[in-house]
Amino acid sequence: MKVTAFAFASVAATKQSILTLTAEEKAVLGAELAKWEQDFGTQALARGLLPHTVRMESRRSEVDIHDEKLQRLMDTKFQADLAQIQNPNATFDWNNQFALLNEDEFKAFASTSLNQEGHVHSQIDNAEQEVTVSSTRASSVDWTSRCNPPVRSQGICGSCWAHAAVGVAEAAHCIATDQLLSLSVQEVTSCSTDGGSSGCNGGSPDHAITYVAKQGLCLDSAWTYNGQTGSCGRQCEKKKLSIGAVVQVSGESALVSALNSQPVTAFVESANNVWKNYKGGLVSQCPGAHSEHVVIVVGYDNESFKIKNSWGTNWGEEGYIRLRRGGGGKGMCNIADRI
Repeated sequence: MKVTAFAFASVAATKQSILTLTAEEKAVLGAELAKWEQDFGTQALARGLLPHTVRMESRRSEVDIHDEKLQRLMDTKFQADLAQIQNPNATFDWNNQFALLNEDEFKAFASTSLNQEGHVHSQIDNAEQEVTVSSTRASSVDWTSRCNPPVRSQGICGSCWAHAAVGVAEAAHCIATDQLLSLSVQEVTSCSTDGGSSGCNGGSPDHAITYVAKQGLCLDSAWTYNGQTGSCGRQCEKKKLSIGAVVQVSGESALVSALNSQPVTAFVESANNVWKNYKGGLVSQCPGAHSEHVVIVVGYDNESFKIKNSWGTNWGEEGYIRLRRGGGGKGMCNIADRI
């Protein structure tokens, strides 16, 4: 990550106002904003990641809008620098789809109202083999090389729970049948209402998996994801899936065992500057204390857990993040927390 003359050099530094910049420094920041708008401006607008106050329809002057964009970008650069200092084995980049969101706005994006039922991880018991958690442990596991559907993007809809549930169901069915289906996340978002699930306002991945196991699921081509809660009225052929019931586990040791059977869902703490600006490498510090996002754990090695997110392939390592393994307790970013 390029550090400009006004980047912050220590954790103790505070955010800087653009009013303190020299003309040269402001010009450099303006060039970086132009690059961001070229790289991510259209995408951010389409995905609802451009705050209303910096849109032209906000009825503010172009100068005011431009200055607010500069301030927001500089704040994100500070956050990325801070995350880099805290995580020397990872890389962070301000030039991402979230760059113009302030801390509260990003927290609102990343947070969902999850129905937390006293567990963290869930895997699907394979209906054919009737296996719960594997007793065999490989030195490393990476499900991205087998039965791995593409990384999806949830947009501003709080449907991470549905994305994670469908992704795990797709993988489990593929492991049992060698057939990888692309299933409808939209159907789960619109129709899985047990356990307090409410579409884009959050839900329960476990109840979603149970819904899929009992009801079957339409293909994505028949009911494509649109980023809205919608209504449960679409008529399409449901595919019966070879998956069983949800098995609940917690703790790093149990997570490792579960991953020897298949990918699993997990609640994580993501509404922070580390996840916002993550580009690659190993995360070893994760600020905050509350889990608010659901992801898929797809593997591990001696030092890390590999996580599949639902923020698109432009985020992280083509949609993935690696979290340090072996910390005990709740695990890095609460990956092993019992909620």
